[in-house]
Amino acid sequence: MTAVPPSDAAGPSPDWATRQTNRIVALIDQVKRLTTDNVVLLVRALVIGLLFVGLASSLLVLVLVALLRLADAYLPLGGGVGDATWAAHLFVGALLTSLGAGLWMSRGSSSRPLTLALIADGLLIVAVVCVGIVRGLT
Repeated sequence: MTAVPPSDAAGPSPDWATRQTNRIVALIDQVKRLTTDNVVLLVRALVIGLLFVGLASSLLVLVLVALLRLADAYLPLGGGVGDATWAAHLFVGALLTSLGAGLWMSRGSSSRPLTLALIADGLLIVAVVCVGIVRGLT
């Protein structure tokens, strides 16, 4: 008769269940880290991005409305607020068109068109202010 080794006769070692449990827990943690954690990170980034886009677009609309109201109130055309709304829209449209054209032309490597557009916007603003001052003095 063959002798049975003492370790096999008593069955598995007492820490066998603990080691197997730890291996299963480690495997589940690795699967969670590779799937769920990445999805949570992606969803958080998406929510924060959408929130940022919403706030930025709201701010842009508010700034444009304020700019149009200021131009309508202080442009040297018409007798008061609302009399020359077309001029306010023309003025703000010219500023934004000039800036947009400068950005479009400088999308390559040179920033010179953008600089020229900013200078043109500044000159347009100075010209409107000067016309207002001249009309105010006469």
